[in-house]
Amino acid sequence: MFDLIIVGGGPAGLAAALSAKRHGLEYLVVERGQIANTVQGYPFGRRLFSSSDEVELVQGALSAVEKPTREMVIEHYADLVAKEGLRVRTSEEVLRIKRESEGLVAKTNRSEYESHAVLVAVGGFGRRRRLNVPGEELPIVSHRFVDAHPFQAKRVLVVGGGNSAAEAALSLAEAGAHVALSIRRPSIEAADESDKSATYHFVAGATRAKIKPWVLEPLQRAIEEGRIELIAWSEVREIHASHVLLLCRGESGDQYREFICDNVFTLIGADPDTRLLEEAGAEIAADGRPVYNADTYETTVPGIYVGGHLTRDLHLKNAVKTARRIVDRVAARVLAENVI
Repeated sequence: MFDLIIVGGGPAGLAAALSAKRHGLEYLVVERGQIANTVQGYPFGRRLFSSSDEVELVQGALSAVEKPTREMVIEHYADLVAKEGLRVRTSEEVLRIKRESEGLVAKTNRSEYESHAVLVAVGGFGRRRRLNVPGEELPIVSHRFVDAHPFQAKRVLVVGGGNSAAEAALSLAEAGAHVALSIRRPSIEAADESDKSATYHFVAGATRAKIKPWVLEPLQRAIEEGRIELIAWSEVREIHASHVLLLCRGESGDQYREFICDNVFTLIGADPDTRLLEEAGAEIAADGRPVYNADTYETTVPGIYVGGHLTRDLHLKNAVKTARRIVDRVAARVLAENVI
């Protein structure tokens, strides 16, 4: 019987594991992908929005650069697991969590683990948003961007108005691709304040910029220099093997445009994957995130806690602190009662 099963090997999960080790708990981290799986999926060479002191789990482990790269962060987490001997099982997915008389059981694709408590820290980007248009399943379409170099000299359409789409467009242009960026608002400076449903709609622009200033500035420059074509106020209606049908809004009315391209990146955001919690009986709020005690982070299922970006702690530094506090609470209850 474990004291704590941690689902997810990202920053919050590893912070919890380190804290569990310090407390002398019997714990195990189960990660369906690799260590820091979300960061592994970032584009090569990308700098994180968080600073070094916000992402490092041991003070001073990262060099004092303002924003570390994807590779620096992955190396830090991998080194931490090795040096601390943290109990992490990668490429193992938790399929179900259920309560039994003695506690909780986490069933994976490899085994079953009994535990007094479970901390679910699977991140906030488990479900990629989709356009829900014909042709979205074609091979030319990708919902994730990692490396620009394979697309050199190709015509690429990037769909999305946020940081991920903007950074992808810039990387592709730098690699020599012919890039167009399709956004559904009138300009890149206007904010997209639509709801987060999967359906794509035209949205009246607001005045607050959605893209971070240090991404927006080079994007504007690339557009002005003609290295990226901006297709503003546009909506993807159909995707074909050689082109995308766009509905474009203009002062003279709406019109369709066939954009010839080799590849399409639909980078319109992601939402938390709460299916594991739902199936365990935990309540999910209207915002798509779990209902949990604001002090303890325990869900509506006793013994199941949530941490990291799966919660409303969207700032990484706070998410890491919260994970440690959750383990402090679990450790106190284990030592006091030997049961959760």
